[in-house]
Formats: sequence, structure tokens, C-alpha cells
Amino acid sequence: MANLNILVMNNKGGSGKTTVATNLAAAYACRNVRVALMDCDAQANARHWGQSRSDDDLPIDIQFHPDPRTIDAAATASHDVCIYDSAPAITHGPSLHLEFETLLKLSDVILVPMLGSSWDIQSGEHFITQLMTQRVWRAKPRPIAVISNRVGGSSANHQRLQNFLSLLSVPAVTTLRESPVYPEAGDSGQGVVEMKHNRAARKEFKAWHTLTDWIDSQTESASTARRPGRPLAAGRQTPTTQMPELGNIR
Repeated sequence: MANLNILVMNNKGGSGKTTVATNLAAAYACRNVRVALMDCDAQANARHWGQSRSDDDLPIDIQFHPDPRTIDAAATASHDVCIYDSAPAITHGPSLHLEFETLLKLSDVILVPMLGSSWDIQSGEHFITQLMTQRVWRAKPRPIAVISNRVGGSSANHQRLQNFLSLLSVPAVTTLRESPVYPEAGDSGQGVVEMKHNRAARKEFKAWHTLTDWIDSQTESASTARRPGRPLAAGRQTPTTQMPELGNIR
């Protein structure tokens, strides 16, 4: 597959950026592609997650870049997928603003994990507005999607988040449930899609397959748009690409 750069960001701490970034890295590793996880947060949670992985786990190249301006863009081309776990409050202050721009320039797709509380929705609305009015994004718009994170049994907060997103042209592509399997996966240095013998983890497989399917559709659309069109012969249909499963765990 072509080199794909996925940026996971939200200005608010505790939204689940590292949970999304690490699990997404594991999901792509299950496809047997070369995956890099760029930890751009000084707290280094993604790096600590990687240090907990065993030699038997699928390989993921984890790099620590608290200042993303140190990332060698040319070196990322040696990986099929690069996932960037950004720091919170990245739009605050002149130096952080430059880091924000750097990550935007590197990205092909932007994922915004968001909780459903009133505070998180207000913060998310402000952040997405900042993102879509930022000069780098305006010069080259990238697909943006929200991930509804830690959705529990009560649907009130989830519905509040859905109502907010309905006002934007930004989709909520998948929902991650409030489940103890996520901290368990984090502690063991695994992604939930790798925990095939865990019943709670298997309940989450569909959410991650939905997310990667959406990313594939966006990047395939962008690739098709850049490719010169050719007329189809009469009676022929547009060919479709069969994407690989997440380790056959659909």
C-alpha cells in the first residue's frame, strides 16, 4: 500500500488520543504492513505502550518526537502507515502552533477522538473550528473524522455528541465503548484487535474495522482524484479494490 499518514489529535487532554493511536497502529500491523507510531507527546504514553509489547507481538516502529519538527519526512516513506499521536493544547503558544502546522503538513487523514460531555463537546467544537480555519489545512484540506470515545450504557452524552456533529460536515465514523479492555490492552502493550481470545476485545473489533474502512475509502478517493481518468468500455463497471481484513477478525 502507498504511504499513509494518520494524525490523531485533540486540544483537550484525556480525550483518548493515545488509545486511538496505539490501537490503530496494532490494527494496521495486523495487515502485515510496515507501521510506525510517532509519539509526539512529552508524556510519552505511546512509547511506554510500545515498551510493554513482547517479542511475539507484531512489529511496530515506535519513535519519540516530543517536537514533531524533528521528524524526518523522507524517513516516513519507509513505512506503509505512519500514525502521529499529538500532544494536547498543541495550538497554544507560538512554538506549539508551529508543531501543529508541522503535523498538519505531514498528515493525509485527521482523527479527532472526543468524549460526550458538555465540556468535551464545547472544546471539540472550538478545536475543529481552529483546525478547519488553519492556513495549512485550508491550503490543502484533509479528511477529518471524529471518533466517539468511551461511550457507556447511558446514551445521553452520546446523543449530545451526535447532535453536535450533525451541525458540521465532519462525520463520526466509529464508536468506542467504555470498556475495561482498553486499559488492559494499554497496560499489556497490545491493541484490542490483537486480543483475539478476549471476549470483551472481540466486541470492539467491528469498531476498528469500521474506522480503517473509512480511512481506506478516503485515501482511495484521494488517489483516484489525482489519477487521470480513463473512459470505461461499454458494459464494464468500475473496478473495486478488496481491502485486507484486520487479521481476519471482521
